Formats: sequence, C-alpha cells, structure tokens
Amino acid sequence: MGERKLCYGCMMQTEYVDGVCHRCGYNENVPINEIFLQPGTELKNRYIIGTALSMNGEGITYIALDHSLGCRVLLREYMPLNLCSRSAGSPVIYVDSPNLPKYKVLMEEFSELNKSVAQIREQIQIYQVIDIFSENNTAYAVYECVDGMRFVDFLNENAGELSWGQLSSMLPSFLNTLSILHSNGVLHRAISPETIYVTKKCELILTDFSVSAVRTADTELDCEIFGGYAAPEQYSASNRQGTWTDVYAVCAVLYRVLTGSMPTSAISRMENDNLIAPCLLNPNISRGVSDVIMRGLNLVSADRIQTISELASQLFDEKRQAHLNANRKKTSRSTAVQNTQSYGRNEYYNDDGGNQYNEYNQPEEYTDDYSYDGYGNESYQRNTYSEPQSSAIDRVKVPLIIGMLLLVILLIGLYFIFLKDSGGSETLDSNTKPTTATVTTPEKTTEDTTPEGDGIMPGLIGKTYETQLERYSSWMKFKVEEVFNDEYPAGQIVWQEIAEGEYFDTSVAVKIQVSKGPSKVNLPDYVNVYVGDYTKLLDEMGVVYKLEAETRSDCAANTVSRLSIDLDSKYDLEARNEITVYYAVAPVVTTEAPTEPPQTSPPTEPPVITDPPIVTDAPIDDPNIPM
Repeated sequence: MGERKLCYGCMMQTEYVDGVCHRCGYNENVPINEIFLQPGTELKNRYIIGTALSMNGEGITYIALDHSLGCRVLLREYMPLNLCSRSAGSPVIYVDSPNLPKYKVLMEEFSELNKSVAQIREQIQIYQVIDIFSENNTAYAVYECVDGMRFVDFLNENAGELSWGQLSSMLPSFLNTLSILHSNGVLHRAISPETIYVTKKCELILTDFSVSAVRTADTELDCEIFGGYAAPEQYSASNRQGTWTDVYAVCAVLYRVLTGSMPTSAISRMENDNLIAPCLLNPNISRGVSDVIMRGLNLVSADRIQTISELASQLFDEKRQAHLNANRKKTSRSTAVQNTQSYGRNEYYNDDGGNQYNEYNQPEEYTDDYSYDGYGNESYQRNTYSEPQSSAIDRVKVPLIIGMLLLVILLIGLYFIFLKDSGGSETLDSNTKPTTATVTTPEKTTEDTTPEGDGIMPGLIGKTYETQLERYSSWMKFKVEEVFNDEYPAGQIVWQEIAEGEYFDTSVAVKIQVSKGPSKVNLPDYVNVYVGDYTKLLDEMGVVYKLEAETRSDCAANTVSRLSIDLDSKYDLEARNEITVYYAVAPVVTTEAPTEPPQTSPPTEPPVITDPPIVTDAPIDDPNIPM
C-alpha cells in the first residue's frame, strides 16, 4: 500500500506509490519550475495551490483546493513575466522600478476585468468568479471548476462538426452572454473552440478572460492569439478593437463547427484572401447562414457585422426565412401537407414528396441559392400549380380603387388652382363682419434621439483614469478636466459625459472629470524635517508658500521651525492662499580667540654701559683699534 495524502495534481486525497498519484499520474518527484508557486502554498488562509495548468503573458492558472468549502477551484495569478520575476521558493513577486508603473496599471485592469465579470455572473454562462484578492505583491482571481469538456474535444467526439440544427440550439444563450458582457464594457478577444466549454446539458460556457494587452500583438506582454479565430485588428496594437472583434471570432467558430475546417488566419488572409464560403465546403449549410458567417469574417472591421445582437438577428432571421420558405413551398404544392408533428421547440412538416421541413432546416432536395423572391423561381415553375379563377368583383376591384384615387387627386388639384386664381381671398358680404381667426402654429417637436455610434460607453466613474486610458486608448479618446472632489480620491473618474451603456461616436473625444482629491487637506508635520524635503511635499500637494529664515536655538539648522498657519487647520488647495514656511538658522555665537595686544616692544630697562663707546672715523681694519 502506498502513502495516502493530498495530490497536488487532482487536489484529492489519494494514494501515492513511489511518489506517483494512481488517480491522475502526478509525480511529486519531478521538480517544479521556479516561476510557479510551489504546490502546497497556501493563499489567504483558504486556498491550497496545486500544479500549474496553463500560463500566458498575463499570468498563471493553477488547480487549487478551497479548504473552507472543500471543493476544487481554478486560481489565476497575475504575473506578467515580461515585467516581474520571482525568487526560487518564494511566493512574492518582485518588480523592477522601470516596470512598476506598467505592472500596476495592468494589475488594476486584471482586477477590474474580473470584478466586472463577477458583477454579472448570475446573468451569463461563464465560469463563475468566486473571489478576487491581493497578496504577494500581486492579484489573484478564483473561478469555479467548469464541469464539461472543451468545445474542440466535443467536436472531435462528434465527427469533427455539427449540423446547423444542432448548433443553433446551443447559440442563443451563448450569444446572449456575449451581448451582456459587451454591454458591461468587457471584450473577450480570444473566443475559440479551446476557450469554450460544453456542459453535460450541451450549454456553451465561455472561459479564459485576459487583459487586452495579452490578446494583441506588439504590446508589452507576450501575446496569446488563437490563429484562425483572432480578428485582423488584433495583430497590431495601433488598430481599434471593439465588439466587432468578438463577432469575427464567433463567426470563425461557427465556420469551424459547421464545416469541420478552421478558417484561414486573418494575417494570411490579409496577404491573400482565399477563404472559401462555408456552403461550398458543406452543401447542407444554407446560403443565407453562410453569407452571414462570411460577413462576420470580413477583414475590414467597418464592413463587418458590428455587434453580437446584430449577428444573432441575422443568423436567426435566416432560420425564420427558411421556415417561411418551407411554408410557401408546402402551400404551393398540388397535394396538401399530410402530416404535421412537433419535436421540442421546432415544428416539422412532411410534404407529399417525403421531404421534411422545420423552422431551422431546408428540405434535402432544396438546391436554390437561398432566394425567396416570388413565384417566378425555377423551383416553383416545376410545380403543377395553377391560380384559381378570380371572380368578377375581384377583376373590377383594383381598377375601381385606382379610379377613385385619381378622382380625389384631380379634385384636390382643382381646389388649389381655384385658390391661386382668386388670390387666396374670400368675398365678404357688406353686412358680414370679418372674424379674426387665431392661427395656432404647432410647436416643432424635436425627438431627442441620439444617432447610434460605433461604440458602447463603458462605466468609468469610480475607476482610475490611468487604467481606463490604458484600457480604452486603442478605440476611445478622452477630454479630461481635473476637479477637486471630496468623494473620490485623486486620479479617479468622477463624471462622464456619456452614460454607461449608451452608443457613442468613438472618433469624438468623451469629456470626463478626474478627481484631484479633496480641496481641503492637512499639511504634513514639519518637526525635524529639513526645509528642502518639506517644500517638496508641499509642491506635490499644490500648496502655495514662501520661505523665511528665523534664528532659532531650539531647532536644528535648516529644519522647518513653524508655519504661518496652525498645523491642525486644513489648507484650501482651491483657494491657493500663500503660507509662510519658517526655517531655523542657528544664532550667531562668538567663539573668537582673545585678541593679542599690538605688536609693540615690551618696555626694557636701559642697558648698563660700563665703558663709553669709541666713536672713530678710522677704517674698520685700522690696526690701532683694539679688537
């Protein structure tokens, strides 16, 4: 018997034989890459980390155990390897100073993205966000484990493709999920059979949300782009992205599911666009559905279907048109429909030829190019259909109506000609007093309608301006006004010109107000602070001041000694009144050495002369002079 303990591969209590889990094959003897959190690491006193499942330029996803609930979860760690690192054996992430601003901006985008998804999790089909927290100098998001399989694996188990009838039953809730995400300012940018899961109920679940930089080429992060499904604008950071970017990916997935072939990548198509229409690869795909998919795969974003709701409308309008066409063909046949049956939500009709119709599918023998333009169509000419003979009333009804309309028009014309000839005046009887008519001019009513723009305004209030600028700068411009605000800290957006969820023209700058913080602030303490350091603090706060030196023996030289206002009172940044900052100068202390008296010769006693000097004019070498 092996040792029974928690396996970090499947996060279940299991038996180990020679360090290998018999359940999932995890081998605890294999060393772990030092950039990963070590298995067994505990976060937030709640989550035990297992093995790393995947990673991209934004971060790393681990299998984990939520021991407070006793269930497995997925834990996503923000760790952009281009901007940070981790020492071996330590969970703490280190960021070099030059990368710190970008690291913080992207980390806030990571947190806000997951918060936005968490706020609408009950309305949409995604893997649910359970928790968001900060630790180890980074941020983490926790998701439920998805109970299902990847769409790509599901397709492989179903002969590589699905029929339109099968796929159309899965699409409505999935497209509704995307539409709600877009309305909340969230773009996915990585929709593919690898990021979509299929549940046991055949519901499509969207997974793998990431910051925009990791889904776009030529950014500061290593990009993760799914070839064949990524829109052309994702191959350059200078291109504008929007809801139409996800439309491209959804249509690429439809192409893959219905044809069994992945569409040519957008980067290849930009050099040579030879993408074959789905209906040419699979004759069972209607021409209408095929055309909708190709419109969604247009390389020019402006010519592409712009929104998910527009895509859904066109796809399911095609279904309704197919149903109407089936009804037309059914009623045009000489033999009435023999049987009508119901299956689920779809109605099926059997005609006399053995063909079956429903509101989604066309009959197998249908070979027309999806045209429904009247009864001159060749497929209708083949039918032995003869119009019933019209009655006498039917034959004269239309000419009679036309004649009456012409008579009314003629009478109106004669009336206006008469008014013109009479000068527009009436002849009044001399005994008749003219009445004064009050002419009421109806007020012109202007419908307060805003033309639909090419973007949906996200919610900006309460969010950091720098983060939103980084997030939306590729397709949105801002006109910023800085204002003092007591409710929002400095740097946060307090007002936006266009309300959240409204359409707007992305070529026109949106006016916003960004908080400068409260107008009345406390001044920093100055005790034992050098005047140079203190004035730097005041400059950063926007305080207006002047300096004045004063002799102080109780303060160190060049330190702030006092202010012209009480430190406990608040300074009004908006009023910008000048204050005086006093700094200490040491008092002059006399420390000179005693001055020496003038250099005069000290009084001396007169010399004692024993013999008077001999004065002579004789040469110095005179021998008579005694030596």
